[in-house]
This record gives sequence, structure tokens and C-alpha cells, in this order.
Amino acid sequence: MGKRHIELTQDMLRPKYSGLDDTGSSLIELTVDLDIFRDNLKTILEYVRPARVIAVVKANAYGFGVAGLVPVLNEFEHVSAGVANADEALELRSLGYDGRIVLLGYTHPKNYYQIIHSGCELCAYRPENIPKLAEACAALEHNLRLHIKVNTGMNRLGVAVGELRELIRLIRHYPQLTVVGLFTHMANGGEPEADSNLQQVNRFHEAIGIAIEELHYRPECHLANSGTVINFPDMYLDSVRVGALCYGYHPPGDLPDDIGIPVTACFQLASEVIDLHRLEPGEGVSYSLTWQAERPVTVVTLPMGFADGYFRDLSNNAEVLINGRRYPLVGNITMDYCMACVGDDPVEIGDEAVFIGRQGDEEIRLEDVAAHSGEAVIYQLSSCWSRRVRRVYVGGVGEA
Repeated sequence: MGKRHIELTQDMLRPKYSGLDDTGSSLIELTVDLDIFRDNLKTILEYVRPARVIAVVKANAYGFGVAGLVPVLNEFEHVSAGVANADEALELRSLGYDGRIVLLGYTHPKNYYQIIHSGCELCAYRPENIPKLAEACAALEHNLRLHIKVNTGMNRLGVAVGELRELIRLIRHYPQLTVVGLFTHMANGGEPEADSNLQQVNRFHEAIGIAIEELHYRPECHLANSGTVINFPDMYLDSVRVGALCYGYHPPGDLPDDIGIPVTACFQLASEVIDLHRLEPGEGVSYSLTWQAERPVTVVTLPMGFADGYFRDLSNNAEVLINGRRYPLVGNITMDYCMACVGDDPVEIGDEAVFIGRQGDEEIRLEDVAAHSGEAVIYQLSSCWSRRVRRVYVGGVGEA
């Protein structure tokens, strides 16, 4: 395990992938293995074939740093990128991604000109916005490809099935607009026994029938997210939208022990010991002194706090790996720091501390941390890792 020393190299002074994330000064490193990320995409592609894959890279690629993943994403002809909003779509294009971008969420009319100019494919479901889209397309002399979102039961975004026919007719009135996709979102794809799954699927198949009648062709149909991909192989349709599986962890839900898709976590979150204190019985740690030593012990300080995305709910309820051994976090997690009790073990300043990942024979998975963090879902954890977490990429550009 040994010490972690960060050398100030010229490459570090000229951040290549992570932008402001990679200032070279942070002692928190999220290491992403691009070779494993690539292998995960290949595995998913093979598993869902002949369906295509929309790799969801919203929220800075679930916290893993979209800029660092672009070189790998560009290798795949049959993988598109899915994002949530206009800023994410434009950022992805500016980073040099030359594949298809599908904007899956709401886009405000103020962003229409930028999105149309960028060549992204847009989600549509509000009839009052269709003339505005067409007007922007005409002004730019540019056509726009649309994916209609259908509300089949999640009741968040989307046009009702009963209003779909009228929306399609409105879109067809404008020659600049073409419907290329039809999609919905499963509310309980990770729960195979939920009654809502069958209800949503039946409504979506009704929507597909309406679309074919009105368009006289079948658009690209997609409803499966990562949980649905695992639990319902018959729901892949033309494309699947996968987020968690791309990065090698499992989505929340009631999943089989063997999910059948051999993906591997492509990341490790680590820092280092920056201070240590010898405590006597009865002495406490951190704000409110919620933990007190029962015997003489050593407590170490680690520069990882809730401002970095390590939730305060994990106070006195998580572990860290140091020198290949598990140690409990003790005391309240603060904005910038957390502490761990190492007993009488010979831990030193500079020793590596792994919050998520493998060290020696021990491993802490993201799923393990989520299980200790109250109501947090797995990707809530990773998407909250802040800019103070320095993204580092290993591996290289290969072949898809």
C-alpha cells in the first residue's frame, strides 16, 4: 500500500481532461480506468444486441467526469450519448464528442438555437413548443431530429398516450422537424414484481402503434434503463439507456444475485492520512463529540468531507481501507474532513486511504457505501462528488 506522493509534473499543470476538477492540489483522487470503462461498454453492447446503446453521461457522467470519457465514447459507432439538459449536450460537443447526442430531458426555448446548431437530437413533448422549434430551425436553415417522450405512468415528463396522435400531427406540419425516436421512462424497472411495469409497457406499445400509424414508419423506440435491462430482457426494443452499468455498478432495486452482465467497477475513490491523534478513554471526535474512545486509540484525519460529496449520514456508519485493513469512520463528518479509528495499528501520515475500491484483499463497493447512507441511491453518491475530487484517468484510447 505504502505512501501516496503527488509529483508536480508539467502534465498536471496543464489539465488534459478534467478542467477545473484537476487543479493538481486536491488530496482526493477519483481514479477512472478507461480500459475497464471500454470493456463495460463492449459487454453491454454484446448483451443487449441487436438493440443499440445510449450511454447516459448526464450529471458529469454520474460524477466520473464526462471530459475524461469522451476519447473512449468516440471509439463506439453504435453507442450514443444521453444527457439531461442543454448545458450538458453543448459541453459534450465542445469536448470533442462527435457521436450522436440525445437530449433526454427538458430544454428551455432560450436554448433552441444552440441545440439545433450543435446537431443534437432533442426530446419533445410540449405542443406549444413545437412552433418555436420550427421557427428556430427555419432561422438557422437547419433540420432537427426529435425523440417524443411519452408519459406512461411515471408522471414526470412526457405527453399522455391519448394526446400523442395530435402531437405527431403537429410536428409533421413542420418540414424542418423529423420524429426519429419514441421513448418513455420506467418508474420501477429495478423491481420486477411491480404491477406498474406491465402497465407502462402496455401503454408504451399502444404509443408505438399510434406513432407508426401517424408517421408511416417505426421510430427508434426505447424504454429500458439499467434496472430494466437486468430484469426485463424482452423490453430492450430498439435501444437501451444505461447509466450505472457503464461505470460498473448495479442500479438500485430487486436484482438477481447474478445479473448476467459481467461489468466491473471502473473507479476508485481514495485520499490519504493527513493527521493523527492519540486519544484517551472518554475523549471524543469531531463536532458534538458523537463518538468517544473506550480505550487508548489512534484516530486519523482524512481530507474528505460532505463538501466533497461524502454524505454526513455516513458519520459513525462507514469504513475506509488503510494498509489493506478496514477501519470505522468515527465522529461526525465535517465539510472538509472525516476521521477513522485505527486502534493501535501503525498508520502514518501519507498512507493511502481508500473510500471506494480495492486495497490488498479488501474492497469497499459503492453499493456498500450507499447501504450505509440512509435513503441515498447509489448514483446519488457518485453524482454528488464535487469539483474538489480530482479526476484522474488511467488506461488509454483503444479500439471498440
